[in-house]
Amino acid sequence: MEKVKSLRLQNRLQQLKNRYELSDLDLEILEKVQQYQIKSICCTTEGGFDKKTGAFYTEDRTLNYKIKIAYKRNDAAPTEFVLIKAEEAEEEDLFQFPQKTTHLEKAV
Repeated sequence: MEKVKSLRLQNRLQQLKNRYELSDLDLEILEKVQQYQIKSICCTTEGGFDKKTGAFYTEDRTLNYKIKIAYKRNDAAPTEFVLIKAEEAEEEDLFQFPQKTTHLEKAV
C-alpha cells in the first residue's frame, strides 16, 4: 500500500511541473526529490510555508513558499521537507499593525 501511495505522489510531482510556473531551481529540486519516498505534497494559494519549520501560516510574509514536499530518504530515515514556488508578497498584502497615534495631555 505504501508503494502505491508513493507512486501516486510521484505522479503528482509531474502534475506540479505541468500546472505551476516553476523556476529552474524548483525544477532541479523536484528532480532530486523524486528519488526518495514522497510522504506528502501540500500546496496553497494564500499564505505559505515556513522556511525553517515547514509549518503553514495564513498571513503573507515577505517571501511565501507555496509548495511543501515531505519525503524520506529511506524507511529508517526521518521525514524531511523541501519548499518550492517562492513568491514575494505585495506590500499591501503584508500584515501591518494599525497606525495608532498617542496623544499626551499636559497635566495641570
